Amino acid sequence: MMLFPDPASWSEHLRQTLPHYGEALLRRVSARLVKTRNQWPASELVERCVTALSDAALVDRRLGELDLPARRLLACVGHSRQPRWRLGNLLELLAALGCAGGPEAILRIFEAGLLYPELSATLDSFEQWLGQGSASAFVVFAHPLVMARALGTDLGLPACPAVSAASSIHEADGLEWPLRLAALWQLVDAAPLRRTQQGGFFKRDLDRLRSDPLLSAPPVDNLGELPDLGLLAVSLAQYEQALVADQEELRAGSLPSHWDEGLASALASLWANLPLLEAWNPQEGWCAPPPSANPYPSASLLLLLRLAQLPEDAWADLNDLDHWLGENHPYWSAAKSRSQRPSWVPAFLLGFAYQLRMLQAARDATGQWVVRLSPMGRWLLGIAAPPSTAAPFAQTLLTQPNLEIVVYRQALTPGLINRLSRFATWKGFGSACTLQIQAGAVYRALENGFTFEMIMQTLEQHGMRPTPPAVIESLRTWADKRERISVYPSATLFEFSDASHLNEALARGLPGVRLSERMLLVADEQAIDFRHFRLTGTRDYALPPEKCVAVDSDGVTISVDVGRSDLLLEIQLQRFAEAVDRPGSNGQHRYRLTPASLAGGSDGGLGIRELDEWFVQRSGQPLSPAARLLLSGSQTPPPTLRAQMVLRVATPELAEGLVQWPGTRALIRERLGPTALVVAEEDMELLRQRLEELGVRLTS
Repeated sequence: MMLFPDPASWSEHLRQTLPHYGEALLRRVSARLVKTRNQWPASELVERCVTALSDAALVDRRLGELDLPARRLLACVGHSRQPRWRLGNLLELLAALGCAGGPEAILRIFEAGLLYPELSATLDSFEQWLGQGSASAFVVFAHPLVMARALGTDLGLPACPAVSAASSIHEADGLEWPLRLAALWQLVDAAPLRRTQQGGFFKRDLDRLRSDPLLSAPPVDNLGELPDLGLLAVSLAQYEQALVADQEELRAGSLPSHWDEGLASALASLWANLPLLEAWNPQEGWCAPPPSANPYPSASLLLLLRLAQLPEDAWADLNDLDHWLGENHPYWSAAKSRSQRPSWVPAFLLGFAYQLRMLQAARDATGQWVVRLSPMGRWLLGIAAPPSTAAPFAQTLLTQPNLEIVVYRQALTPGLINRLSRFATWKGFGSACTLQIQAGAVYRALENGFTFEMIMQTLEQHGMRPTPPAVIESLRTWADKRERISVYPSATLFEFSDASHLNEALARGLPGVRLSERMLLVADEQAIDFRHFRLTGTRDYALPPEKCVAVDSDGVTISVDVGRSDLLLEIQLQRFAEAVDRPGSNGQHRYRLTPASLAGGSDGGLGIRELDEWFVQRSGQPLSPAARLLLSGSQTPPPTLRAQMVLRVATPELAEGLVQWPGTRALIRERLGPTALVVAEEDMELLRQRLEELGVRLTS
């Protein structure tokens, strides 16, 4: 089980960075790191520097040559498990550790070749790099071996005052975030998240993330409230590669393969990603675009490092940690920020760190929460051996005949979460989690290389009872359907006017596959001699769909322009409309929307939003009011039908006066138009009298 990221990948990253150093700077750094004596070429110096950072004894000597503040900073980076940090956060760590000359300490580590700036252009001096802009926007990285060898340095942090616990000890199982990332992965696989140019989400997707019952619900063992749990999951999932950016969208990637290595590996990756979070923090929740100042990565690390100063069996008071951070972290200790007390500390420790299984919690004599590092937390910080996280037994799930899976968390692992997520949909998280096996999820698993045998092996290996025959039959049926599907990366489809023309084309040697009586598929377009065909139209299915539908004045009759339609249109229409036997003018195909056809489309997942998008795409107009009436009429409040008297007056001004004058205002029930007013029959005589008082004579 690796404590730090793969050193080989970071050695390669260093190999790509050092050529950006100007030659004089490269020679100065290499002279400190590898003690060069000869005038080696620059390429040789790069390789010798990379090789030096793979030598533990050499790294120990170079660390010993650094002053104490520099060694303490590199030790903090090691405790975080994250090689890449923003320079501003490192300066905050130095200030909290009592080092006033922060930038100078950073420069000394640069010169020693134990810390490197991220570069995209040539750099002649580190002072030049510092002068390019705000330090909070700059990123640096350390080699994993330097991080590992720096551990053990005394950080000089004061010990927490120890307090006593008076209740039972609480410790999370660590599965909450793997479960939420799996549910998020399935949510985004069904519909990608769209990003704005500022890095936020459109309102529809923001509402999805904030209202999803799995992502937004508090954990079962909930001790502290965290804001925007679903959006925190999005931030974590991007660094875990469960979500990947695709232009202006976030799409589903793949669940982390290191989950198969066990719970400790999954939690270590999540902990290492915490310093990278920019658009979420435990005080404000989601904040996009990210603020320029983000003190939470350094402050979160300091809180846990302060807890690490306690003996293993001692407890710390949350208020003491809160007060110490407010007094020592430069962001909150500054005079202009004294009013911004870090009240987020309990939420972070009891909400995030606790669910990451880094902490144990208990109540003191007054009923307040006290905390200490758990064995897992001590290992994640690099100050203890890895704890045992083996599941007590492998059988942990029950598969029901109705295709529902019940999974007990006592033996659930991130690896099993990964496998179950690929062919079943998460429905609930609790002491017993639930999933539903559905055709769509199974097809997705099969398309991604998860076979029927692998699904059955997962259910049988971890099942407390044999898999019901009905479930096996459903899975086999779906798998067999998938096996009968042929996938062509590209193809040309021919639609003939009748079957005889298709047969003639095959007889003439056209290398195609018959799809129906009039449809033929040709995989290789180069094998087609188009001179032998008279084409009435061509369609490129890689382009946006053609507008080829017109809606009649009744709002429910659809006419299809056959010359501009494509093969997908007829299939789409059959989902929510009925064909009309009599064709329209010019041989147009006609369809009609009916309550029954729209109900069938609704059962198949077509709502008002989906139909509205289809009509805009295919006709250029939104869904008609008549169609909306058929779709949602049963969901609207019932209309009322009542007899009323309509009073018509000569001018709009007179109508406005009757509505406004106290003598007649109470008698007017409703205004129908500029000169039409509604009056109840029982009020007519009183209205007649009031009008006569004004000298207005009412006629029938």
